[in-house]
Amino acid sequence: MESAGAANIFQFSQPISDRMVGLPASARAVPSPVEEPSVLHNALHSIWENANEGMRLTDQTGAIVAVNPAFCALVGMKEPDLVGQHYSVIYQAGEVAEQLRLAYETKFRSGSIRTRYEKAYTLHSGKILEVEVVTSFVDADDGARYLLAQFRDISGQRLTQKALVDSEAKYRRLFANSVQPMFESSIEGKIINANRAMLKLLGYDTMLELAELDIERDIYASREDRDLVVEALKLRGYITNTELKLRRRNGKIITVIEHARAVLDVHGTVIGFEGILEDVTARKAMEHKIQQYLGALEESKKALAELNAQKDKLFSILSHDLRSPFSSILGFCDLLRTDSGELTEKERREFLGYIEDAARDQLDLVNQLLDWSRLETGRIRMEMRDVDVKAVAEKSVTSLLGLARQKGVALDNALPDGVIVRGDASLLYQVFSNLIGNALKFTPEGGTISIALERGKDGDPVVAVHDTGVGIPPSDKAKLFKVEEKYTRKGLRGEKGTGLGLPVVHEIMQKHNAEISVESEVGTGTTFYLRFPTVQPAAGLSVLIADDEPAVRVLHSRFVRKWLPTATILSAQDGREALDLARAHHPAVVLTDYDMPEIDGFDLIRLLREDPATKGIPVVVITGHDSHASHEALLLSGAADILQKPVTPDRVGELLWALSLPVQAGTPATAAS
Repeated sequence: MESAGAANIFQFSQPISDRMVGLPASARAVPSPVEEPSVLHNALHSIWENANEGMRLTDQTGAIVAVNPAFCALVGMKEPDLVGQHYSVIYQAGEVAEQLRLAYETKFRSGSIRTRYEKAYTLHSGKILEVEVVTSFVDADDGARYLLAQFRDISGQRLTQKALVDSEAKYRRLFANSVQPMFESSIEGKIINANRAMLKLLGYDTMLELAELDIERDIYASREDRDLVVEALKLRGYITNTELKLRRRNGKIITVIEHARAVLDVHGTVIGFEGILEDVTARKAMEHKIQQYLGALEESKKALAELNAQKDKLFSILSHDLRSPFSSILGFCDLLRTDSGELTEKERREFLGYIEDAARDQLDLVNQLLDWSRLETGRIRMEMRDVDVKAVAEKSVTSLLGLARQKGVALDNALPDGVIVRGDASLLYQVFSNLIGNALKFTPEGGTISIALERGKDGDPVVAVHDTGVGIPPSDKAKLFKVEEKYTRKGLRGEKGTGLGLPVVHEIMQKHNAEISVESEVGTGTTFYLRFPTVQPAAGLSVLIADDEPAVRVLHSRFVRKWLPTATILSAQDGREALDLARAHHPAVVLTDYDMPEIDGFDLIRLLREDPATKGIPVVVITGHDSHASHEALLLSGAADILQKPVTPDRVGELLWALSLPVQAGTPATAAS
């Protein structure tokens, strides 16, 4: 632009100079008709008229000297209504023109008007106009000075910026308040940003704590998983539905589903990752439990099918044995009734003896059958407690000593004192009575039947019942404990058997989570081995309490000690520690929480049952789940009982009483009733 000043700018045409009403002559000077405007002047005129930005020229008083069309459009006023008026004419009524004029004149004289600024004007129409203003002073030929102001409408830009700010704020609110854990991480393995749900998921209080962690070392349960995730994100740019194991602050392992993408810089280089997690720990645990429940139900179904098959076969066999004695009984009864006058006294006594023998055989068969049935269906309530094996065996020996002397067979109870097993004393008495009674049938005069504590093939102690009898043929040993085989043979003096004695013994041993096996050689003798979960010297009573909450362990310990004040309380913070303590100390009972990390109550029962050393320990599960199906599954898996949270001291006492533990604080009311 030439230095001719403001006057030169408006010397392009008469119409423009005509609009400069009230301006100094030098400012209103126009070229003579003979002057030809230069190309540069024409260009400047075109710029003024066609510029997108509004232009306004004001003098030292703030009066508008000139405006371009863009300015008129910007303020919504026509040029004649603007030129010659104070620039405040564009403002909404209420603006103080005099104050504006004085401020303007002061700044104009001092040359302190800002050269660039942004301002929002409330126009006379009520419209709010946001503009960027650029100002510069322009000097006329006569030395007069004017202010040229250029106005660029930034309302749209402001709206865009506001929309961006609002959008960013909305995104931040969504990020911060999302119920789904969200994160941003660096490629080096640091958390850059995380929302509250992410902090809660991992168990941290602040982002600062999370930022200090190393993702691979502190958050991933498996470092290999982190490597695979990073590799997939770099290769594909995203991952979806990826199942991962993460570690919370307290060490608990959780399962999550991750959806994430790689963050790229302008060059397409991966600089970090962002994603969203879904905690599926509870869902996975439930799926796992459902599978376990289904497995337990399937096993139960199989067991029931096998039991029904056994019963069908058994009853088909028993149908003959149950009918046969009645033929003899009814036959002799008929003879006694119809031919009584022809029978001698000796014959009548003989017939009555046959009837009595048949009735006794029938009674023995029915009693054995009922015993087996009650054991099979669980209708016999077992009173489990620490039992001195020698004392139980001695009771059986004493009851059969007269028969042994009658047959000339020696009975020897060589068990040491203080050998303790966990069991029901009356049922174990039945085991020894059956085994010794059987041995008496097949041991000749001068033989010996002994009960001793021996070492099994694996070195564990076993109770052995040995006789020097005729032995059992190898082909018959597999039939001894099968009720459906109803294996029986006559004794050396013609004694009959029901074929149910050994199956009943086998069933009793199973109820004790114990095993029975046999070794025999024809002509040499037979030995039955009784292997209990533990055979140990008598020791103090101990109770194992397993829970991942320390306060709960303390509370339940006090409940137990109320009823068993002299018991040793073993404490485990998780299922793994509980398993180790059970194997080492063999407690009288295990009270375990259902929900624990790694090994929960369900898995603990399974692992204890799989180990011969712990399979006999009763396990009571404490759970907050009130689902009947889950309780049934726990009972099917081998739980001795289930305690529903919240647990009370009296409920613990009832449980200990039901397990036949020596409670010393008085009999719980419910159990007594």
